[in-house]
Amino acid sequence: MPLILALFSGLALWFLGEFLTFSLVAQAIGLSGAIFAMLATSLAGALLLHRIGAGARQDLFAMLGPRGEQPGWFAPDRLRAGVLASVGAMLLILPGFLTDSVGLLLVARAAQTRRPSGAKAPSNNDDVIELSPRDWRQLDETDHH
Repeated sequence: MPLILALFSGLALWFLGEFLTFSLVAQAIGLSGAIFAMLATSLAGALLLHRIGAGARQDLFAMLGPRGEQPGWFAPDRLRAGVLASVGAMLLILPGFLTDSVGLLLVARAAQTRRPSGAKAPSNNDDVIELSPRDWRQLDETDHH
């Protein structure tokens, strides 16, 4: 019984917090602006979730590789970043500014995780082609002929 009470108390606090933040935003930018902002973040979350899904499907096919080749590598950091971004996108889809705030924080954290702090920024040099490790492979001496 205490678990159910805690769950309902948490949901009640969340709804109250969403109501208060919506009221503050509506007071600052107007009711129609607040409704438009909620719809815009929901659309952004849906588009982001679609993009994440397409990227995950592409990564899965790249990891499995064509028949006859060795499977690709599995990166736990990329999986963690994908899960964070997916949860963040789902929170953006839900109506409410508190969930949007948490969703944006998760998406930002996922973006930070996908590009480690020591990673170099992409080059602006037209003579350089940047490739990720999954876009190339090492050739053996027998592969040259």
